[in-house]
Amino acid sequence: MKLFRRLISLDEALKTVLTYAKGRETRVEEVAFEEALNRVLAEDVRSPVDSPPFDRAAMDGYAIRGEDSFGASPSSPVFLSEYFPIQTGQPMPADGRSNAVVMLEFAKESEVGDGGGEKLEIFKPVTPGRNVSLKGEDVKKGEVVLKAGRRLLRAHDIGMLASVFKRTVRVRKKAKVGIISTGDELSDPKQPRNENKIADANSFVLTALTQKIANPCRLGIVRDDRVEIKDAIKQGLEECDGLLVSGGSSVGRRDFLADAVTDLGELVFHGVAIRPGEPTGFGVVDEKPVFVLPGFPVATISAFELLVRPFLNALHGLGVKETRRVTYAVAAKKIPSAVGRTDFVRVRLFCAENEKRCYAEPVRVSGSGILSSVTKSDGFVLVEENSEGVEAGGKVSVNLWE
Repeated sequence: MKLFRRLISLDEALKTVLTYAKGRETRVEEVAFEEALNRVLAEDVRSPVDSPPFDRAAMDGYAIRGEDSFGASPSSPVFLSEYFPIQTGQPMPADGRSNAVVMLEFAKESEVGDGGGEKLEIFKPVTPGRNVSLKGEDVKKGEVVLKAGRRLLRAHDIGMLASVFKRTVRVRKKAKVGIISTGDELSDPKQPRNENKIADANSFVLTALTQKIANPCRLGIVRDDRVEIKDAIKQGLEECDGLLVSGGSSVGRRDFLADAVTDLGELVFHGVAIRPGEPTGFGVVDEKPVFVLPGFPVATISAFELLVRPFLNALHGLGVKETRRVTYAVAAKKIPSAVGRTDFVRVRLFCAENEKRCYAEPVRVSGSGILSSVTKSDGFVLVEENSEGVEAGGKVSVNLWE
């Protein structure tokens, strides 16, 4: 099989991989809350406590009855004998009267009148409740603070789990994804340099792209040999939940990847109308997914962002909703395209002087082997398959790199 049977649209390819993921979501496991960073929440988290658990000072100063400070000014201070020194975070006094905190810079303790006796001299009034965090002000007992399906728990989500004493949490288990590079021309960049070979960048790119949502496992480089590629796929699937295999995905004389997947299982599709990334394919071997990815690094990144990332998100219970950060800009120059394919255009963003809007300038439209076109860009624009491009001045959605 050395010719694409047909190029399918990006929409059709995406629908195919998401259909496979449906019903095959990773199982749920319970982990310590501090280990839940970048995990997908599999339960609603209800707070077992009020947070804060008591009325507390929000400033360093003095706890007082706010009404007693009314009328205070620098020229006519108010003197109080009933007050309590207090620091930020400390519980308010249990006297039942204190309902505000006057800040240190607006008060001072002093001796007033015959016989001495400490008094609090107040130079600025505070209203009841001022500079006080009330019990349950942040979170009330029983409140749902994080919902199931929350996308990739972030640092502040971990802080919330800690603040409500949620010591363990149920999350989606990370799938183990094997990553294989194929090609006689490749060498491991961690080994001594061979001037007659090129560095295997793809496996490191794919590892970095995968590790936020799943557990990547680099499985090494395989020569352009149909049998060796089949053996590597079989061995990889014994220890992994799925594979990303790059290189040898096209239709050249030494491109054996699609044939190897066909020999072992089902090649569901091979050839997607995207640029770069046309030789992308998807197969199932031993009921496990195998992505057939291009050898050029930009084409691999394109295929990952458009197909693999949505697939992994769905596999971990995130559904199909987009998770990338998007900003809107104006095309600084024309972005050409051809009807019948989706173009993955790397762009850099800049703002013209004295203008509030941002512009997106194409770094490169073609050149699937030019990795610098990605490193010099801030994100990418998708030109849909039914479009002939974007004219200069047209509005575009820029998908920002993570």
